[in-house]
Amino acid sequence: DPKHDSTFTLTGFLIPTIIDTLQSKNYHFEDIWSQKVIHKGYGGVDWVEAGGPPAGAGCGGYVGGETVKLLKELNAFYQYDIILFDVLGDVVWGGFAAPLNYANYCLIITDNGFDALFAANPITASIKEKARTHPLPLTGLVGNPTSKKNLINKYVETCPMPVIKVLPLIENIPISRVKGKTLFEMVGSQPSLNYVCEYYLNITDQILSQPEGIV
Repeated sequence: DPKHDSTFTLTGFLIPTIIDTLQSKNYHFEDIWSQKVIHKGYGGVDWVEAGGPPAGAGCGGYVGGETVKLLKELNAFYQYDIILFDVLGDVVWGGFAAPLNYANYCLIITDNGFDALFAANPITASIKEKARTHPLPLTGLVGNPTSKKNLINKYVETCPMPVIKVLPLIENIPISRVKGKTLFEMVGSQPSLNYVCEYYLNITDQILSQPEGIV
């Protein structure tokens, strides 16, 4: 993500990005070791931050493509049981769509706003295109915290797909970003957050159950 903070709550700090590391090595992939770009965060989970160019100075999609290329060079795709790519919704560009070449499932995360749901259209189009070369089901849709879900309901009526969960408005979710901690880490000192974590565990269980999804 060009914002450079996708992994912040899991690491507690802004980790060096892949694009910054590549630039420091003049894009010599052979000079980069996995320890330079893969960082361990909360729960022993390894994280990578793709990063991106300054505003108006380059293409974020290019960075996405280079990130996938480097991870492949480092054999990272074969070292883990589960790999998650958090990709911007505008995946019509080749770089942002690059992770789909290695995906087993695709999950749309959106909110109840028009713009976010509109961005889901190129995602579904990209999945359809990638599915021509390898099986790539759309697992479904997860709604970010919202007090309403009328537009989400209307969207899935028009573009049928499973709705895995629409989260209710929960104040502590944005607070976790301010604290630089995951909700699961915060629950140690705030047991009242257990019910929030259950929402995410339920979503995880559904994804790990390898649902058929839609193609």
